[in-house]
Amino acid sequence: MALRFGLLLILVMNTACANPKNVLFIVIDDLRPDLGAYGHDQVYTPNVNKLAKQSLVFERAYCQFSFCAPSRNSFMTGRRPDTTKAWNFIDHFREQGIGANWTSMPQYFKKHGYFTSGVGKLYHPNLPPNYDPPSWSDLDLFPYVSDSPKSCPNGTSWCAIDRNSFDFSDINSTEEILKRLDYAAKHRDRPFFLGVGYHKPHLPFRFPDEFLKHYPAVSQIDLATHLLPPRGMPPIAWNDCLGPGRYTDLHYPHTIDQPFPVDVQKTLRRAYYSAISYTDSLIGRVLDELERLGLANDTVVSFNADHGWQLGEHNEWCKMTNFELGTRVPMMIRVPWKPESTGMRTSALVELVDLYPTLVELSGLPPSTENLEGKSLAALFTNQSQHVKNMSLSQFTKCGTNMSKMGTCLRTSRGKFDYMGYTMRTDRYRYTEWVEWDGEKLEPNWDKRVGVELYDHARDMGDDFNEFENENIAEKETELVEELREQLHAAFKKTDR
Repeated sequence: MALRFGLLLILVMNTACANPKNVLFIVIDDLRPDLGAYGHDQVYTPNVNKLAKQSLVFERAYCQFSFCAPSRNSFMTGRRPDTTKAWNFIDHFREQGIGANWTSMPQYFKKHGYFTSGVGKLYHPNLPPNYDPPSWSDLDLFPYVSDSPKSCPNGTSWCAIDRNSFDFSDINSTEEILKRLDYAAKHRDRPFFLGVGYHKPHLPFRFPDEFLKHYPAVSQIDLATHLLPPRGMPPIAWNDCLGPGRYTDLHYPHTIDQPFPVDVQKTLRRAYYSAISYTDSLIGRVLDELERLGLANDTVVSFNADHGWQLGEHNEWCKMTNFELGTRVPMMIRVPWKPESTGMRTSALVELVDLYPTLVELSGLPPSTENLEGKSLAALFTNQSQHVKNMSLSQFTKCGTNMSKMGTCLRTSRGKFDYMGYTMRTDRYRYTEWVEWDGEKLEPNWDKRVGVELYDHARDMGDDFNEFENENIAEKETELVEELREQLHAAFKKTDR
């Protein structure tokens, strides 16, 4: 009986792997769900909107850290930041004693015979070093082409430039991924995992000038509704990321209770939208080429951002927070052989850490035997209402002594962080605790809290960036806080995921 079962298991595994599918993995930097697919038609994104109509759209997807390098170390390994130990722009998962022998997501496909190749910003530059050579195959033929973004002339926060007079790194990334697609089309006996990471709409908002035509005059651009931080918010939760000195055109005072002038806010919002439209046009080129080459029907197309972004809501102009807008990301996956998922949506709570096991299963490969911390979402492609998890988890570091103007620990050794903010998004609530950091043990000191936040997301459909998280109700809901505190502690201690 045991022998028969073993033979059956081998047969099932061999059948699942006999005809593996391709993967096109698209990652966008700093993109919040400001897309037509998420109810925001003011942004011109015809190509992503078309992809959404062919995909399963995840309405409540969240990053694990609202900063580039930690987020990418997380979803490229299927592990959370407290496991990768990558919380800044110094450390990475490939360090000895952490994940030197882990199998990254593209590396897993490589081990199963795939042609794996990447261009642009997939990993953060040099984190891991050299964009992680173990992840990629055929490096002699197709070396990793990194993203080399440039500043705007005169050091401004945004610029619209004639495309023929400037070297746009995202255009270069597009040309490189098209070469790899062409190679894959000529070697159809070998499945592929191709990744392309687009830098825009990352600051500075730099884009070809023709994309301004999709937007009205600055005076007609809407502002965020709530221009000040949430009522009752602990000051440590706020982040000043566009203060004077960073860009030459932003020389205005910017403090926790002093927003930018209205015309500056509107200008920045229009520039962000234009940068999104620019990237959308490049994605359209890649998807059109995938179709022209006859590869689309056998290819999973995965699209997501690395974290969210705030455009003046709560006087924030960046990612780097534990708020909903800092952690929520657009995410959609097209699987042509799962027709019941085409054009569908799911409100299930999901996380970027789930991408690794999900893409593996959707491609027909056996699951990884490593200790991944994400869950496969493949079942949602058959039943969009299926329950996957009770919560999503994110976190963020803080350094300094002035609670109203804390640093983000970007260049701070992980042993010298001062605080860590842990946040949990449940079906209805966002609960956050800010606690002191134990630099010797590299873990939170849960008994030393310096801030608690609770926000109610009842009736939040995800299409309104202004309606929610405007009042911290932690002091009004003490019993609920205690209940959520137990859940959050258990989740981050890995006892109840």
